[in-house]
Amino acid sequence: MHIDPNATVAGQPTLVIRRALRRLRGRLSWGLADLEAAAALNPVEGYALLKALRAARLIKAAGRTAWSTTQAGQTFSSATAAKPVTRVTAERALAQFLERVRRVERDPHFLVTRVVLFGSMLNPEAQRMSDVDVAVELVPKEADYERARAMNRRRVEELASRGRHFRNFLEVEHWWHRETFQFLKGRSG
Repeated sequence: MHIDPNATVAGQPTLVIRRALRRLRGRLSWGLADLEAAAALNPVEGYALLKALRAARLIKAAGRTAWSTTQAGQTFSSATAAKPVTRVTAERALAQFLERVRRVERDPHFLVTRVVLFGSMLNPEAQRMSDVDVAVELVPKEADYERARAMNRRRVEELASRGRHFRNFLEVEHWWHRETFQFLKGRSG
């Protein structure tokens, strides 16, 4: 989905709405104060935005004073506002991504991946696209769960000895996933 970065929803820029929905989408339910904090709004603006998001079917009631993000809201929160790129640029980005996938498959620290290309790149007639759509599945290289966890712990200890700080227990436990995804996105850990 592509959104116009200059458009508005309920008087608020679409990028503000997208950011707020991104911040709320992982929660099962949330309240008006959560929406106001996520969108950085004052209380008067928050209620108007709540009504507008409900009218646009981006959110729905999840209780008397609770709300949740609808599927349409989830889609909106993932929308891109980037300018379309040429097929040549998209193919270059895809080639760079696939090189990172090959590196992941060779490196013992990363998980095995399965990658599926979908979306406008599959249409050979499309010369401009907003993004390159790929789905990635990560699977431990070690089939035994306990040995896979031990490998992850050793990797975390190795990185910690080099100065890498981990925010919390969950980041440590799921480092094998996070490190692989960050690398595939072209970001360092």
